[in-house]
Amino acid sequence: MLTTIPCCGGTGKHVMTSRERLERIASVIEAVTMLSGAITAERRIPFEGRGLTRTQLQTLFVVAHDRRPVTPNRLATSLGVTPGAVTQLVDGLRNENLVQTVANPDDARSRFIQLTSVAVEEVTRFEASTVERLLPLFDVLTDPELTAAATALTQLVENS
Repeated sequence: MLTTIPCCGGTGKHVMTSRERLERIASVIEAVTMLSGAITAERRIPFEGRGLTRTQLQTLFVVAHDRRPVTPNRLATSLGVTPGAVTQLVDGLRNENLVQTVANPDDARSRFIQLTSVAVEEVTRFEASTVERLLPLFDVLTDPELTAAATALTQLVENS
């Protein structure tokens, strides 16, 4: 069961104690974990029939959503793998026609990893169907609350 922790009496002026902050962080982690379960509950995965590994799927979503061009080193850091592992991941995905590498216009020795149009279409289709399925969960949030949640979660992801 999800735990709700009141804070600030709605004023936003109360400064949390260390314990309150830890409880709030635990509450956020619990909520994200439960939401993750709702996202994966359908058991539909993108790129079905291709036999992709979990790390290859993660690679596709990192490349799809990173706000900056993805280099092999950046991808290795994001996935927590070695540059050699990234080479193998990219080669396998290239063989499936899901990624391509292009020259960095500022440094010909560097390459960017991009999704192919086939991969972009599949990621877009998968995410749209997931959002459509989960829309009712978000009915309890006001527009400002939804904006605040999106902003906060994006900050967490960008700083991880």
